[in-house]
Amino acid sequence: MSKLIGLTGGIGSGKSTAAKHFEELGIPVYYADDEAKKITATPVVQHQLIATFGLAICEHKEISKTKLASLVFSDQAKLQQLNAIIHPLVHTHFKEWVQAHANFPLLVKEAAILFESGSAANCDYVVSVQAPEADRIHRVMARDQVTEAQVLQRMQHQWSDAMRAEKSDFVLTNVSRESLLIQVKSLVETLQKSS
Repeated sequence: MSKLIGLTGGIGSGKSTAAKHFEELGIPVYYADDEAKKITATPVVQHQLIATFGLAICEHKEISKTKLASLVFSDQAKLQQLNAIIHPLVHTHFKEWVQAHANFPLLVKEAAILFESGSAANCDYVVSVQAPEADRIHRVMARDQVTEAQVLQRMQHQWSDAMRAEKSDFVLTNVSRESLLIQVKSLVETLQKSS
């Protein structure tokens, strides 16, 4: 039976980069946030989101990710409503993915809100990726074309690095791609010995 590694970290921490390093080492990775985006784009879910949040989240007759994000990240209750729609669908998809990859000794589930969603409880190991806050802010501003204030607003809705580290089995520090790869390789060797 596969051992499941939960991989998480705050926005801009480099968890996707760490996930790519796991893939380079032959370990399948499930990108929960990417799958959530794909599920959100399906017509059934789009109708559900409009029914829940109204046409204010639309632009040119389509749901605007920017408008939806600004709505849910400024209102905790709305964020919970969004999660209640998306998370069960992602969970079902993930279970199917695990079954399809059952012959691999290690699997990785990459998710920004691994702890907040309760998914960490189903993992054999949890790995958190951390990076200096200034680096995280700059990465997200460049990647998402958003302001520093918008990045900070998103960060406020996530657990702090200290909270994640306290509940994680391993913590990776992302100060460069090279050092992150070295840490991932070392971690994989450790986990392969123990599984």
